[in-house]
Amino acid sequence: MSINDYLEEIVVDIDDILLDPNNPRYSKHYDEIIPLEKVVDANVQEEAYKRMTDPKNNFEIDELVEAIKADGFIHVDKIFVRKVGKKYLTVEGNRRITAIQKLLKRHRDRIKGFEIDNGLLKQISKLSCVLIKTDGEKADDQIQKILGLRHHGSILKWEPLPAALNLYRTYMKQYCTKNNIDPTDNENFVYDASIARKVSAIFSVKLAYVRDRIKIYRAYLQLLDASHHHLKVEQPDTFSFIEETISRKSLVKRFRYDEIKSVFSDEGVDEMFDLYFGLKGKEAVITGASTGDSNIRDFAYVVEQGTEENVRQIVDGREKAQRVRNIVEIKTNAMNLQSTLELVMDKLLKIPLGDIGLGGFAPNEKECINRIDQRMMQLKRAAGLL
Repeated sequence: MSINDYLEEIVVDIDDILLDPNNPRYSKHYDEIIPLEKVVDANVQEEAYKRMTDPKNNFEIDELVEAIKADGFIHVDKIFVRKVGKKYLTVEGNRRITAIQKLLKRHRDRIKGFEIDNGLLKQISKLSCVLIKTDGEKADDQIQKILGLRHHGSILKWEPLPAALNLYRTYMKQYCTKNNIDPTDNENFVYDASIARKVSAIFSVKLAYVRDRIKIYRAYLQLLDASHHHLKVEQPDTFSFIEETISRKSLVKRFRYDEIKSVFSDEGVDEMFDLYFGLKGKEAVITGASTGDSNIRDFAYVVEQGTEENVRQIVDGREKAQRVRNIVEIKTNAMNLQSTLELVMDKLLKIPLGDIGLGGFAPNEKECINRIDQRMMQLKRAAGLL
């Protein structure tokens, strides 16, 4: 028999659906597993609800609530349940059931902002679910197959670029509708937090994720447009290159990145193409976003901590960023040592020896003096003074 022979489409009242207290999201130990016959207990269900809605667990229930309020409950993925007495235990879909429970609870308690109309109320009061029609080990086997397919098999996260594209297109449609402008003209892009919140509710993802992805995608479009004058931007790391670049303050300043319009200056784009992709017959000098011997992180460090001469070693001399960073770090460490020694000397000179007099040092102070003396001997040896 196939897995489909154990499944049946049914409609279940939301009040008859239980949260799974043994949800794998909790990463429970075996000795903490709640027996199946006890999952219907009110206290067990209350604890499961608290865990699912606790912000510290980062299950993003509030984002899902907002999404349901905005667009209704859309059955993109099926909810799987198993029969437990007269109730139905959620096997797959605990986040969605929790969000609906929270929305209904706030609505029934007449909490402002959680009012829902009769249409949505009817939609989420009874839900289409898939019942696993077996018990014991067979049920457990089917559940594992379903969870495996859902979380480890056929359904995978989108790659960063297409995911960002989807968010960006939705953002632009919302933004341009609000401002009555052409959504196909990317020059109209301006970051608007209120629109980003709408997108975050639609897709049930964090606002920061939406903000970062649409900003990166706008910059990507700028480089893609500039590529008509330089070369095609087809490298798979292009997205991560942009993400790393705009996360570094020193590079934001160097390439003159506009935080609101999410684009670089023309001069900045030219230099990025030269460094990241190579221009006028030159090979790219920056070959990785965060790894490798010539990556953006090392370049950003040189821009921030080094001199303009150090930067030119990479930009004009085409030296590897990691090597130049090492040079800058050596110089920085040497300057730090000198500053430290000068600070120590300044503090020592301020000790009023005349006021202390003979025998005026406590035992712990004498011990500290001995330790300082031992360290000075080590420094002298390292400096070749002994």
